Amino acid sequence: MIINSLILFLSVVVPGFILSSQIRLSPKRTSLFLVFAGAYLFAMTVIHLIPDLFLTDLDPFSIGLWILLGFFLQKVLENFTSGVEHGHVHVHGNSVTVTYLLVALSIHSFLEGSIMTDSLHAHHTDLEGDVASSSSKILLGIVMHKIPAAVALMALLTAMVKSKTKAFILLIIFALASPLGLIVSDTLSHREIINAEYLEIFFAVVAGSFLQISTTIFIESDPNHKLDWQKFSISVLGAGMAVIAQLFI
Repeated sequence: MIINSLILFLSVVVPGFILSSQIRLSPKRTSLFLVFAGAYLFAMTVIHLIPDLFLTDLDPFSIGLWILLGFFLQKVLENFTSGVEHGHVHVHGNSVTVTYLLVALSIHSFLEGSIMTDSLHAHHTDLEGDVASSSSKILLGIVMHKIPAAVALMALLTAMVKSKTKAFILLIIFALASPLGLIVSDTLSHREIINAEYLEIFFAVVAGSFLQISTTIFIESDPNHKLDWQKFSISVLGAGMAVIAQLFI
């Protein structure tokens, strides 16, 4: 838990620090990485998260409803996040306050962290029953999703508060949300304060939010609905990596 919490924290802080240190990031490479991460997240949700949910004791119809709820909940949160979780920055015409931005992003991030608890993955193992392997695949997807989101958030916060120091402090607050979600869910589950069924519901809600985020990345990466073969190849590569991870890791 400690290692996973640290990885989740650093996946936000390190990219934000790089951006605050005047190091220029290529917009083209950032865009391609975003497509790759979105494809991995989408594929991992389809071939790992959702199938695992149907191995639980939850009613299949209820699982579908919770996934739908997660999808539309993420759409509502997006209204307050300016698309940061998709790695995009919309500064002009943005009327959202810093407080709303951080609260909305932190809710999403907290839920992400909550599904990383080992007690939940004890019911969601790979073919060989490796709990650590199962959670590490999801962790990789979350980390790749957080890196461009952290870069976008740092840029947006800098524009909003007009200070890179203040922006970085706010970024640290956001970075703590996922580790906090992991620690809280792990503590509640191991002490049996919360029923495992509720954690599985969180699992379904986050799966729905991942579907919304990843599909939105695809749509925004191709706004003219014309196939960009470079981005298409990168997305296939990202999805292929998720398949390989599922089969061999």
